[in-house]
Amino acid sequence: MTGREIAQMAFELKEPPRVPVTLIGGGAWAVHRAGRTFAGIKDDPAQIADVFIQYFKQMDHDLLWTGSNFLNYPIHFLGCPIKDDSSDYPALEGSVIKNLDEMDQLSIEKVVRHPTMQGIIRSHHLIADAIGQKTLIIPTQWAPFTVTARILGTEATLMATIQDADRLRNLIQFSTDLIWALLEPVLEHKDILGANFSDPVASGDLISPPTFRKFAAPALQDLSQRLKAKGKYSMIHICGDSTRILKDILEIGPNCFSLESKVDLRAAKEILGGKVCVAGNVSPIGAFLSGKPEEVGAEARSCLAVWGHGGGYILTVGCDFAKDVPLENMRALMSLKERT
Repeated sequence: MTGREIAQMAFELKEPPRVPVTLIGGGAWAVHRAGRTFAGIKDDPAQIADVFIQYFKQMDHDLLWTGSNFLNYPIHFLGCPIKDDSSDYPALEGSVIKNLDEMDQLSIEKVVRHPTMQGIIRSHHLIADAIGQKTLIIPTQWAPFTVTARILGTEATLMATIQDADRLRNLIQFSTDLIWALLEPVLEHKDILGANFSDPVASGDLISPPTFRKFAAPALQDLSQRLKAKGKYSMIHICGDSTRILKDILEIGPNCFSLESKVDLRAAKEILGGKVCVAGNVSPIGAFLSGKPEEVGAEARSCLAVWGHGGGYILTVGCDFAKDVPLENMRALMSLKERT
């Protein structure tokens, strides 16, 4: 079976012949490994695609997040300055608007029609042309609550959850529609079978479960339903400790939920097992970043032991990782494909 077929079985809560293994994220690592910068490749869809294709050839992912670390460009095209002259994750320098009074300045069309954005969209198709039959290609985007925080600023967004909830919901709806406008043309490719939404600002380390339910969850559910209406898979990643919202994930209803190492995998299986595929949760720091390959392997085997049998699980890192993670540590994790 191909990695794509094995990952699909996990998404569909079946027990494949082996556990799917992958490395979520990794865009900055791949750009760095290729000796490129984001500024140097962002305007050339063929170069963007080549970085991810070479990344796949080195790691043989069962599932690949295309577009990883390109997520800040739509915010940049809305009007936020960006620093992208290295292989570091392109960093936004400020916000797009200073307050919710300026929402009427925002334009989805401005972002979608930007030539660089069109090239980034095209790069997903080029990757799918090359390797879409081998690996489950899942383009990744920021989730709406996080896009909102990138547009308005995180502190202002969190304050607005208390002081200006209605207008904040309007901005979250704008963010949802922006994401979909960018994603819908990507999904036209027959070998792009779904999408991931990463929501770091919805982390349990930043907001309470009630705030998550009021502001982040409805938009995630909206996008998950839009994907399923197209016959595509939905995946959600939330950074930090998401233990207190695991039951909410059931209501949102993605095919797969990606969690960090702060979440007890036993607790995740107890709540989500057999209902939502779970991806995780080897720490992206610790042994993976600065330890030895055998330490990475031991941590990964521990995750497999905790999850046990029953399918619906993907072994991977709990979050995106640094560009200087040693190749041998990444391969130590990926080698679990041959041992499961």
